[in-house]
Amino acid sequence: MKLLPFLRDLPAFERFSEEELEAFIACCSMYEFPEGYIFSNEQDSGDSTYLLISGRVRVFQHDTVLKKTLTVNEICAGEVFNILALIENLTVPTTAVALETCVALKFPREGLPKLKTTSPRVAHQLQYMMAIQLANALFARNSELRARL
Repeated sequence: MKLLPFLRDLPAFERFSEEELEAFIACCSMYEFPEGYIFSNEQDSGDSTYLLISGRVRVFQHDTVLKKTLTVNEICAGEVFNILALIENLTVPTTAVALETCVALKFPREGLPKLKTTSPRVAHQLQYMMAIQLANALFARNSELRARL
């Protein structure tokens, strides 16, 4: 698969040059994951984020207070998930499981320092995505807690 055209079609990556995108791709590995593959578990610290090329992934979390599983999102091709795994010593707050065979780019946490050097604008985009995810998680948790009052 030609990754440059694929990345250019994604809103998160459309403004970057070919060289910047190639620097990002150089930090990644492409894998095929079988149906049922567990990308992350909310009990563990993750070490990679993923850009889904094909397939679907279910992201969910267990609410220990309500004692039920909550579906957070269904990830489709072109979406990034487990972005918070790029933050060292942070437990990923969700579980992500392949609903079908998936192809994804795996971007490891240790690739971020290299990306900051080779393509600082793309590294900044990933950091921005982390900030948005943290803000969304905080907002959702705050809403859940307020609903319980």
